[in-house]
Amino acid sequence: MAVNTKPVDNQPIVIDYLGRNPNFFLDNPTLLSKLNLPHINGRNISSLIEYQVDHLRKNEQLLKTQLETLSKNQVQSDRLADEAYRQSFALMDATSIESLYDTLFLFLKREYQCSHLMIFFFAEKRPYQDYRNLRFKPIHSKLRYLFSGLYNINKPLCDSLPSEYIDILFGEESNKIKSTASLPINNDEPLGLFILGSQEYNAYRQGFSISLLNHLKNVFVKQCNTLLR
Repeated sequence: MAVNTKPVDNQPIVIDYLGRNPNFFLDNPTLLSKLNLPHINGRNISSLIEYQVDHLRKNEQLLKTQLETLSKNQVQSDRLADEAYRQSFALMDATSIESLYDTLFLFLKREYQCSHLMIFFFAEKRPYQDYRNLRFKPIHSKLRYLFSGLYNINKPLCDSLPSEYIDILFGEESNKIKSTASLPINNDEPLGLFILGSQEYNAYRQGFSISLLNHLKNVFVKQCNTLLR
């Protein structure tokens, strides 16, 4: 009785071996006479050597493009770091809650594509009247418990808010919000929330810019506490 056997595909083994032994055909030149190396159709390439040269050129161009992108990103990161450094001093120089909020919002609008800046502080007693989107909420506010997951993670999150959260936060403006960044104000217990909303898609990504944003949040909170004393 004949046994049906599935043909073994040795191609991956051969490819792997030749990849680890690039001098194989140099060490075994007689095998070259037995190889069939047809023209590579559709690429205006007439030989294997031309194909290799073309492949190397494309790889070189790809690496060049990647290096240019990295260089451009580094320049942008350095500029943003300088701007955030100056902004930190501007926040510390603010002499009122109103100017503190406006100073930060104008910076975020310019550098972070921020169209809506929501800041919430939770306190037993209201220390100050609300100003624009800077709100003072009761310590047991529903909003505080709504974001318990953010406090548990205790780090900034990008585009993580469900649509119902966006509706609660931004109200009638919620349909304009395409990207969000959420930062907890946390010191042993939840103290508040920093929420940025943008009308641009993919405005916020984890990385250097979010780390700078978290730093500015901390400077803002510290100066706000100073002004409320």
